[in-house]
Amino acid sequence: MTRRLRQHAGRSPAFTLIELLVVVAIIALLVGILLPSLRTARTLAKIVTAHAELRGVTTALSVYREEHQDLPPTRFSCSSQVAYELPCELAEGGYLPAAEVNGVSVARIRDPFDGDANYRYRAVGDAIQNETTLVKNGANIWVPDGWPDDERDSGQYYDDPEVSPVRYAVWSWGPDPNGAVFDIPGRVPVPQTYWLKDAHGEGVITHIETLERQVVMSP
Repeated sequence: MTRRLRQHAGRSPAFTLIELLVVVAIIALLVGILLPSLRTARTLAKIVTAHAELRGVTTALSVYREEHQDLPPTRFSCSSQVAYELPCELAEGGYLPAAEVNGVSVARIRDPFDGDANYRYRAVGDAIQNETTLVKNGANIWVPDGWPDDERDSGQYYDDPEVSPVRYAVWSWGPDPNGAVFDIPGRVPVPQTYWLKDAHGEGVITHIETLERQVVMSP
């Protein structure tokens, strides 16, 4: 009898099935609590990255304008077949990182929300269509009346850079480029209704230069 007691005393205690199930349930509960926080943290990190990189793009545009007395044109289509691509002039001049797509030098700064896409650029004024066709005042931007301090539902498209309240915009499409918030895609990105307000919503992250050359940013 004494020997049996000694044998039992020398064994390591083991989990019962109930104890194991309790541990699994606790781990599952913790994962359920932490995962949303981790997703939010990742989204916030991408928002910070987008703002920092968009600031770099606006700086490149400012330097380009000082040296060329104008902004690069908006492109509706280029070799990448993407509307509102970042200006290739910024890549060719060394203002932004460059890459070659189908034999054409393009600015390459990946949108953190979409690793296969770059940020977007849209300026009021001249446009280049199908890579080679220059259209005078062919690019426009929709600006709400009273923007940005007293934005209203009414507004209009501007194509003359001398009178438009907005000179250009650069942006990331944010967490969901196909989100329901973009009810009229042609008006993106200036109306604040299309801006990403927090890490849980839909909308663009954007930097917009006014006619007075002040940069307005989304949250």
